[in-house]
Amino acid sequence: MNKENKKYVNKVLRRIDCSTKYKKRIRNDLHMMLEDKAMELGETDPYKLLGDAEQVAEEFAENMGVSLFTKYQYVSEKKFMGMPLIQINNNNRRYYEYKSQRTIMGIPLIHVNHKPFGVAKGIIAIGNISIGVISFGCVSIGVISFGAISFAVLLSLGALALAGVFAIGGVAVAGLFALGGAAYSGYVSIGGAAMAKEFACGGYARAKVAIGDKINAKVGYYYESGHGEYARKVVEGTQLSKDYIFNKVPELSDFVRGLIEKCIYLINNDYMHFN
Repeated sequence: MNKENKKYVNKVLRRIDCSTKYKKRIRNDLHMMLEDKAMELGETDPYKLLGDAEQVAEEFAENMGVSLFTKYQYVSEKKFMGMPLIQINNNNRRYYEYKSQRTIMGIPLIHVNHKPFGVAKGIIAIGNISIGVISFGCVSIGVISFGAISFAVLLSLGALALAGVFAIGGVAVAGLFALGGAAYSGYVSIGGAAMAKEFACGGYARAKVAIGDKINAKVGYYYESGHGEYARKVVEGTQLSKDYIFNKVPELSDFVRGLIEKCIYLINNDYMHFN
């Protein structure tokens, strides 16, 4: 099969909206038709043998009862130098979808759906909109979720991340631990602007215990301004003391105490800076 015939066949197939199985059958039919016509007429140009590729695609689609891909979504009436001023082409794109045959409780083990408004639903779900145990998508919902907008039960990672337990993102909201540019949680938050119930650490920090440039806390350390009963300003050369914090709020859990100790260690050793 020569290169020109191959290009011609592909041009016809790109216009027909049908399954891979049907396209394979059409491809074989076109090759046979081109070969027969070439032997009959002694011609090699596929357009002279079968005619315009658009018309051939229309004939196959009509005979098979399938539709054609829209060639152009929009062509403006206004023209410049004989050409449309605006022309939007959809590139005849077919969107990919895969669903595994293996299921768990009737749910596909893997579902990949890249249709524009398609929803992927599976144990592992991947798509523009995805729902799964482990979920990847522009809008993603799952037990563990990764996406531009991400919602999760355990772990959420995204530009906007919301989770029941742990969230990481530009904006992170979580029940237990949040880490991000703007972080809010019911327990511990670390970020540019961090707010939490127990402990917050960041440029602006608000919690029962807080460390940052600016803080609003019962007890904590600040570099620029602070509000709170036991808020202390950090001056150059000052070493932060965990004992000062623990004495003021002895009810802190071991988990929070461990995080505070780690943050103080990093700050005292110049590994963490706020200003």
